Amino acid sequence: MLSNLKRLDTAFQHVKIWTLILVGVSLSIMFLTLLFSFLALRDARQEVYVISQDQAIKAFASSREASISIEAKSHIRRFHELLFILSPDEKLISNQWEEALELGDESIKFHLDNLKETGYIKQLIGANVSQRIVIDSIALDESNAGYPFRFYGRQEIVRSSRIQFRNLVTAGKLRLIQRTAANPHGLLIENWEILDNRDLFQKSR
Repeated sequence: MLSNLKRLDTAFQHVKIWTLILVGVSLSIMFLTLLFSFLALRDARQEVYVISQDQAIKAFASSREASISIEAKSHIRRFHELLFILSPDEKLISNQWEEALELGDESIKFHLDNLKETGYIKQLIGANVSQRIVIDSIALDESNAGYPFRFYGRQEIVRSSRIQFRNLVTAGKLRLIQRTAANPHGLLIENWEILDNRDLFQKSR
Protein backbone atom coordinates (compact mmCIF):
# COMPACT_ATOMS: atom_id res chain seq x y z
CA MET A 1 0.00 0.00 0.00
CA LEU A 2 2.77 2.37 0.97
CA SER A 3 4.73 1.57 -2.18
CA ASN A 4 1.66 2.43 -4.31
CA LEU A 5 1.29 5.76 -2.50
CA LYS A 6 4.97 6.48 -3.08
CA ARG A 7 4.59 5.70 -6.77
CA LEU A 8 1.55 7.99 -7.00
CA ASP A 9 3.42 10.75 -5.18
CA THR A 10 6.42 10.36 -7.50
CA ALA A 11 4.17 10.38 -10.57
CA PHE A 12 2.42 13.51 -9.27
CA GLN A 13 5.78 15.20 -8.73
CA HIS A 14 6.82 14.31 -12.31
CA VAL A 15 3.54 15.66 -13.70
CA LYS A 16 3.98 18.83 -11.63
CA ILE A 17 7.57 19.34 -12.87
CA TRP A 18 6.65 18.73 -16.51
CA THR A 19 3.65 21.07 -16.19
CA LEU A 20 5.88 23.83 -14.81
CA ILE A 21 8.39 23.23 -17.61
CA LEU A 22 5.66 23.41 -20.28
CA VAL A 23 4.18 26.58 -18.73
CA GLY A 24 7.68 28.14 -18.61
CA VAL A 25 8.37 27.24 -22.23
CA SER A 26 4.95 28.60 -23.30
CA LEU A 27 5.54 31.87 -21.43
CA SER A 28 9.02 32.18 -22.97
CA ILE A 29 7.63 31.62 -26.48
CA MET A 30 4.87 34.17 -25.84
CA PHE A 31 7.40 36.72 -24.51
CA LEU A 32 9.74 36.21 -27.49
CA THR A 33 6.78 36.50 -29.91
CA LEU A 34 5.72 39.80 -28.34
CA LEU A 35 9.32 41.07 -28.41
CA PHE A 36 9.84 40.21 -32.08
CA SER A 37 6.43 41.71 -32.96
CA PHE A 38 7.35 44.95 -31.21
CA LEU A 39 10.72 45.14 -32.98
CA ALA A 40 9.12 44.39 -36.35
CA LEU A 41 6.49 47.09 -35.77
CA ARG A 42 9.14 49.61 -34.79
CA ASP A 43 11.18 48.85 -37.91
CA ALA A 44 8.05 49.04 -40.08
CA ARG A 45 7.31 52.53 -38.78
CA GLN A 46 10.71 53.66 -40.00
CA GLU A 47 10.04 52.44 -43.53
CA VAL A 48 8.56 54.92 -45.97
CA TYR A 49 7.83 54.20 -49.61
CA VAL A 50 7.86 57.04 -52.11
CA ILE A 51 6.09 56.64 -55.45
CA SER A 52 8.17 57.95 -58.33
CA GLN A 53 7.28 57.29 -61.96
CA ASP A 54 5.02 54.36 -61.02
CA GLN A 55 7.75 52.75 -58.92
CA ALA A 56 7.79 52.33 -55.13
CA ILE A 57 11.12 53.43 -53.71
CA LYS A 58 11.99 52.59 -50.12
CA ALA A 59 13.07 55.54 -48.00
CA PHE A 60 14.64 55.37 -44.55
CA ALA A 61 13.83 57.51 -41.53
CA SER A 62 16.75 59.38 -40.00
CA SER A 63 17.35 62.12 -37.48
CA ARG A 64 17.21 65.72 -38.62
CA GLU A 65 20.88 66.22 -37.81
CA ALA A 66 21.79 63.35 -40.12
CA SER A 67 19.97 64.90 -43.09
CA ILE A 68 20.56 68.62 -42.40
CA SER A 69 23.08 68.98 -45.25
CA ILE A 70 20.72 67.53 -47.87
CA GLU A 71 17.67 69.43 -46.60
CA ALA A 72 19.53 72.72 -46.18
CA LYS A 73 20.99 72.64 -49.69
CA SER A 74 17.61 71.72 -51.16
CA HIS A 75 16.02 74.61 -49.24
CA ILE A 76 18.66 77.10 -50.43
CA ARG A 77 18.40 75.84 -54.02
CA ARG A 78 14.60 76.15 -54.03
CA PHE A 79 14.75 79.64 -52.55
CA HIS A 80 17.14 80.92 -55.24
CA GLU A 81 15.11 79.30 -58.01
CA LEU A 82 11.96 81.07 -56.77
CA LEU A 83 13.80 84.36 -56.58
CA PHE A 84 15.80 84.31 -59.81
CA ILE A 85 14.04 82.04 -62.34
CA LEU A 86 11.52 84.53 -63.70
CA SER A 87 9.22 84.85 -66.70
CA PRO A 88 7.67 88.11 -67.93
CA ASP A 89 4.42 87.44 -66.05
CA GLU A 90 3.59 89.71 -63.11
CA LYS A 91 1.23 87.24 -61.40
CA LEU A 92 3.74 84.39 -61.71
CA ILE A 93 6.56 86.54 -60.30
CA SER A 94 4.34 87.69 -57.44
CA ASN A 95 3.40 84.10 -56.56
CA GLN A 96 7.01 82.94 -56.67
CA TRP A 97 8.22 85.78 -54.47
CA GLU A 98 5.42 85.17 -51.97
CA GLU A 99 6.57 81.56 -51.77
CA ALA A 100 10.18 82.69 -51.36
CA LEU A 101 9.17 84.97 -48.47
CA GLU A 102 7.91 81.88 -46.61
CA LEU A 103 11.45 80.48 -46.68
CA GLY A 104 13.28 83.43 -45.13
CA ASP A 105 13.17 86.42 -42.79
CA GLU A 106 12.75 90.16 -43.38
CA SER A 107 16.12 90.39 -45.16
CA ILE A 108 14.48 88.79 -48.21
CA LYS A 109 11.53 91.18 -48.05
CA PHE A 110 13.96 94.13 -47.90
CA HIS A 111 15.66 92.95 -51.11
CA LEU A 112 12.37 92.34 -52.95
CA ASP A 113 10.96 95.70 -51.87
CA ASN A 114 14.04 97.39 -53.32
CA LEU A 115 13.51 95.61 -56.66
CA LYS A 116 9.86 96.67 -56.74
CA GLU A 117 10.68 100.29 -55.91
CA THR A 118 13.23 100.52 -58.72
CA GLY A 119 10.60 99.28 -61.21
CA TYR A 120 12.53 96.12 -61.98
CA ILE A 121 9.39 94.02 -62.46
CA LYS A 122 7.83 96.51 -64.89
CA GLN A 123 11.06 96.68 -66.89
CA LEU A 124 11.28 92.90 -67.03
CA ILE A 125 7.67 92.52 -68.20
CA GLY A 126 7.80 95.49 -70.57
CA ALA A 127 10.86 94.15 -72.38
CA ASN A 128 9.71 90.49 -72.31
CA VAL A 129 12.83 89.54 -70.37
CA SER A 130 13.17 86.17 -68.68
CA GLN A 131 15.72 85.05 -66.10
CA ARG A 132 17.29 81.77 -65.17
CA ILE A 133 20.14 80.65 -62.94
CA VAL A 134 22.85 78.04 -63.18
CA ILE A 135 23.85 76.71 -59.76
CA ASP A 136 27.56 76.05 -59.33
CA SER A 137 27.73 75.05 -55.67
CA ILE A 138 26.34 75.62 -52.19
CA ALA A 139 28.78 75.77 -49.28
CA LEU A 140 27.27 74.97 -45.86
CA ASP A 141 29.05 75.07 -42.51
CA GLU A 142 27.38 72.25 -40.56
CA SER A 143 29.76 72.64 -37.60
CA ASN A 144 28.28 76.05 -36.79
CA ALA A 145 24.90 76.12 -35.01
CA GLY A 146 23.77 79.01 -37.22
CA TYR A 147 24.44 76.98 -40.41
CA PRO A 148 26.03 79.81 -42.42
CA PHE A 149 26.02 79.22 -46.17
CA ARG A 150 27.20 80.66 -49.45
CA PHE A 151 25.50 80.16 -52.77
CA TYR A 152 27.58 80.28 -55.96
CA GLY A 153 25.93 80.49 -59.35
CA ARG A 154 25.41 82.41 -62.55
CA GLN A 155 22.42 84.50 -63.50
CA GLU A 156 21.29 84.54 -67.13
CA ILE A 157 19.09 87.42 -68.29
CA VAL A 158 17.49 86.50 -71.61
CA ARG A 159 16.36 89.30 -73.91
CA SER A 160 15.02 89.10 -77.45
CA SER A 161 18.41 89.82 -79.02
CA ARG A 162 21.00 88.78 -76.42
CA ILE A 163 21.72 86.90 -73.20
CA GLN A 164 23.47 88.73 -70.38
CA PHE A 165 25.47 86.69 -67.86
CA ARG A 166 26.02 87.83 -64.28
CA ASN A 167 27.92 86.32 -61.40
CA LEU A 168 25.72 85.49 -58.43
CA VAL A 169 27.11 84.93 -54.93
CA THR A 170 24.83 85.18 -51.91
CA ALA A 171 25.23 84.40 -48.23
CA GLY A 172 23.06 83.89 -45.18
CA LYS A 173 22.30 81.67 -42.21
CA LEU A 174 19.71 78.99 -41.51
CA ARG A 175 17.48 78.58 -38.46
CA LEU A 176 15.61 75.39 -37.64
CA ILE A 177 11.85 75.92 -37.32
CA GLN A 178 8.75 73.75 -37.40
CA ARG A 179 7.92 72.14 -40.73
CA THR A 180 4.86 73.49 -42.54
CA ALA A 181 3.18 72.97 -45.90
CA ALA A 182 4.75 76.22 -47.13
CA ASN A 183 8.14 75.37 -45.60
CA PRO A 184 8.53 71.56 -45.74
CA HIS A 185 12.23 71.60 -44.79
CA GLY A 186 11.54 73.52 -41.58
CA LEU A 187 14.39 75.97 -42.24
CA LEU A 188 14.40 79.76 -42.28
CA ILE A 189 16.98 81.80 -44.21
CA GLU A 190 18.27 84.71 -42.13
CA ASN A 191 20.51 87.72 -42.83
CA TRP A 192 20.46 86.97 -46.54
CA GLU A 193 22.52 89.24 -48.76
CA ILE A 194 23.88 89.37 -52.30
CA LEU A 195 27.67 89.52 -52.17
CA ASP A 196 28.38 89.64 -55.90
CA ASN A 197 26.10 90.25 -58.88
CA ARG A 198 28.50 91.81 -61.36
CA ASP A 199 28.16 91.51 -65.15
CA LEU A 200 30.38 88.85 -66.71
CA PHE A 201 29.68 88.95 -70.45
CA GLN A 202 26.88 88.85 -72.94
CA LYS A 203 26.26 87.09 -76.23
CA SER A 204 23.86 87.44 -79.13
CA ARG A 205 21.03 84.95 -79.51
